[in-house]
Amino acid sequence: MGFSGRSALVAIALMSAGCDAKVILPSGDAGSVDAGRQDAGPSDAGPFDAGSVDAGSVDAGSVDAGPLDAGVVTATATFSPVALDPDAGDLTNPMRGQYLWLGTSAYPAGWTDLDAYERWEWVTVEPSEGNINWQLIDDQLDAARARGGRFGMRVMPLCEGCASHTYQGAQSSIPDDLAAVANPLIAAAPGDDPSVLYVLPDWNSDAYLNRLQELLQAIGTHYANDPTFAWMDVSSYGNWGEFHLYPFTTAGGPYDTSTQRPITDANAIRIVDMNAAAFPNKLLVVNSEQAAALGEAVATTSPPVGLRVDCVGSDGLAGGQSAISAVPGADQLWRRAPFITEWCQYNLGNSGADLFVQGEQQVRDFHISMMSSGNFQSPPSTADEIAAFRAANLEAGYRLRPTSVQLTIDRTSQRVRVVSHWVDDGVAPTYLAWQPVLVLDGPAHVELPLAMDLRQVMPDAPLDDDESLDASTLLTSGSYTASLRVDDVQAISQPMNLGIAGRVSDGSYALGSVQLP
Repeated sequence: MGFSGRSALVAIALMSAGCDAKVILPSGDAGSVDAGRQDAGPSDAGPFDAGSVDAGSVDAGSVDAGPLDAGVVTATATFSPVALDPDAGDLTNPMRGQYLWLGTSAYPAGWTDLDAYERWEWVTVEPSEGNINWQLIDDQLDAARARGGRFGMRVMPLCEGCASHTYQGAQSSIPDDLAAVANPLIAAAPGDDPSVLYVLPDWNSDAYLNRLQELLQAIGTHYANDPTFAWMDVSSYGNWGEFHLYPFTTAGGPYDTSTQRPITDANAIRIVDMNAAAFPNKLLVVNSEQAAALGEAVATTSPPVGLRVDCVGSDGLAGGQSAISAVPGADQLWRRAPFITEWCQYNLGNSGADLFVQGEQQVRDFHISMMSSGNFQSPPSTADEIAAFRAANLEAGYRLRPTSVQLTIDRTSQRVRVVSHWVDDGVAPTYLAWQPVLVLDGPAHVELPLAMDLRQVMPDAPLDDDESLDASTLLTSGSYTASLRVDDVQAISQPMNLGIAGRVSDGSYALGSVQLP
């Protein structure tokens, strides 16, 4: 093979380490690699903004790798990683699959989960104005961090059947000093024990809304630089904080005879906006029940707002499906922020459909990322239920893998071109920042961070990435093992579990070997 009047032999040895590999020998006329676009140094993750996905920062395919210069010595290899059977087992990664729900252990026993979620009554988080129980939240963050996971929470202003505090003889979920100025409506819940009264603040009063803003801002500021605190439910309106007032708004309920009203659209939007302002670098999710709030979530791009529905498995998500369908764009929120759910206690509808079988279908239909570890009245017991419950947890969220990785190594210019194709076998993308790293290990050890943003890999939109990088250490002649590792930019979780074979103890995936002449 001639190169400008001199001969060079290029030998490429490929190992099978979980990959099928194809050799591509360099052609005779090869032109120069234009690699000026990429920064060959380590990626500066800085304080990661969990919500601000900049989809335009990586231009997959804009690197002009051109034909190589006729005088350089190059080796090119293409690796085809072997995909894991999606039914073989779970891929334990943060913010996908099963999460610890209100302290409930993973189900079934032994199932791995990293993340946790809590929701507390307002009075539990803030017993009195400015007196915030930070230890309550800190303990959850410490536990999540120790597991290598993330944490999210909600603040509830009303908790039918679960209030832990009494104000003027009524069950109350807000601090007494707030109840005293928020013109409370004290009433029973229709269909519930009429002797049990609840404090319903005037949701539209400035006294209530201003105090809510203070609380959210305090929590957001306190945990702004803690990436383990990853998501926040848009708080705080409605029964159980779910952005509805059922059953208090049913016929014969307290709103029939009171001058107070459920929240206005303007104030529902105000609550979404104050949550977004308080948590600019977190992910948010909002319950779908209030149309104006959901519409504002669609309109809010920074931080992105996803969905929360607390009744997966029930017919129509117990009203969630129709609420989502009624707001244009709501069904696409999963593309930028997670859809987080919990199981219904049982199917509240009339179809007779099995909770778990229907829930598994809803995971796929709605691109659900995270599933609770509890809340179902009875655990799955039949063969169909057990299979559906397992499948729902396996399918939820992201399952990323490269289908091909092509390396072109130019020993003369010390440039490495990496062309890769990525797919998502799950139902949703990842919403966290990850750093893919190509590792070459042989006579020299080189780690090359790639600039691609894996948050762009969608179930219906693969990602093609083409980058050319400077080797950080001199690549000399010899045999190199190529591997791929995907690091957590926030340094909380282990390297990402990919849907391919070949993972080794450090979290990397062996691709094969390259012999540099």
